[in-house]
Parts: sequence; C-alpha cells; structure tokens
Amino acid sequence: MKELKLNAYAKVNLSLDVLARRPDGYHEVETVLHTVELHDTVVLREAEGGIRVVCDHRRVPTDEQNLVFRTAQLLREVSGTDRGVEIEVRKRIPPASGLGGGSSDAAVTLLGLAQMWKLRLDHAQLLELAAQVGSDVPFFLVGGAALATGRGERLRYLPTLPATWVVLACPDAEVSTAWAYANLDLARVPRRPDTQRLVEALRAEDVAAVARELCNVFEPLVSDRYPQVQELKRRLLEAGALGASMTGTGPAVFGLFPGEAEARGAWDALRASGDAEVVLTRTFAELER
Repeated sequence: MKELKLNAYAKVNLSLDVLARRPDGYHEVETVLHTVELHDTVVLREAEGGIRVVCDHRRVPTDEQNLVFRTAQLLREVSGTDRGVEIEVRKRIPPASGLGGGSSDAAVTLLGLAQMWKLRLDHAQLLELAAQVGSDVPFFLVGGAALATGRGERLRYLPTLPATWVVLACPDAEVSTAWAYANLDLARVPRRPDTQRLVEALRAEDVAAVARELCNVFEPLVSDRYPQVQELKRRLLEAGALGASMTGTGPAVFGLFPGEAEARGAWDALRASGDAEVVLTRTFAELER
C-alpha cells in the first residue's frame, strides 16, 4: 500500500457542560457530539525513514505540535516499527475553531497507519491510543453522535439526527482551550445543558427539540471576550435557525436549520457580511473512511 486517502470529519457540540476539575488537572465534562459532512482530507504515503507532515494551511504546525505528527510518533513507538510516512493534510475545517479538525485528522491517521503498517490492533486498543493523543480523538474513530464523559474519552454512542442542514460561522478569532478552562466560572453560567432532555430528543429524531436544547457553558465567557460570537449566533437565529450555539471552546458557532432553502439563505446572508468564514454542511450518520 503506497498511498491511503481518508476523510476527517468535523463535529459540533450539541451540548457542552463542565462538571468538576479532576485530580489529574483535566476537567470532568459531559458533552453530546455530532459529526457533520465538512471534512479535511488526510493522505498517507509510505516514505523512507521518519515522519513528515505537510499542510496547505499556514496556521497549522507540521512538527510535534501537530496531533497528526504525534499520532504517527506514538504508533511507531508502541508497534516498534521503523517505517516512515509522509502525511499530507488538506484543510477545510477551520483550525482552532472548536470543530475538532485536529482531533479528527489524528483519528483517521491512527486508523490509516494501523491499516498501512498492518498492525493488529483491536478497537479497544485503538481507543486507548486515541485517548493518549487527545480527549476528542476517540470519538472520531467512529463518529456519528455520542455522549462523551470523563475528559471526553468515555463514549456512549447515540442515535444520529436525520440529515439536518447546518450553517457554521467562524469569526477571525483564536480561543485557547487552556484559557477557556482556566477562566470558566460555573457559578456565573446563566444556563447549564439538560443532557438527558437532549439525548431524549435525539432518540426521538426530533430536530426542533434538539435545537431547543443546544447549550454550551463556554459561550458566555467567549462571547464576552469576542462579541462577534454572540452577533453571529443572533444572525443565524434571525435567518431562520431552529437553534444555534457555539461549538467546543469556540469561536465557531453553528445553527440547525429546518431545510436546505433556509440554510442556503442564511449561508448567503452571513457570507455577504464578510466578517466570518461561513460553511454550509449537514449532519450525517455514517462515516465513510
């Protein structure tokens, strides 16, 4: 196998709650994740010696800071192989946006290299390795919809939404995840997610009910620092979104729409303003690796 091309799908957090700080320094979270059709492309090529990462986005590092690089490094270490690889990442998911692009790229790199290097790793072993790379990475091994707890690595898979049109809007701002967790004051959060009601709405395949339950405890904090987050959310709702929320620790926001016409109208309106990167996409159920 000389080359392997894989799609790495983005996610949105339908809900995101922080419960407590753990003794290991991480935070206990409860979040409902759902993949969308927007994706990066990761191309793995056999190469002589070492790991080389190339990327077409200037803001993405290509050294040990990149989760894809660290994934390949970890897999070489645990398998004992000395095989080399060139990893090309073609970015479509805005980096550092809360859409999970780096974690998704890492997950498909893990799956692809295990296949390319003919490593006999079962799903449990892959999940364990993925959790070592990053908290969101295990989810992207399967995708779809899931309730993630712990630091995000414990997963309970859920029924996915019927294909639902989504508009993503990412302002030109960078939010450090470390900053967001360090500055989050749960006593000042005006609303916490009702995870059980959200899960019930997913099980009922009720898109409108899911939209009503969208909630992210980081949204007020990030909106205070970057008012454009709240402004984009307002415009999504005014354009006909059933519900809108920030994803991850931001700054990207998303809206769930009742149909394609409404979503395209919102996409056009937000793009015309030119103050955010705007993407039209859909939720979906099965990942085609």
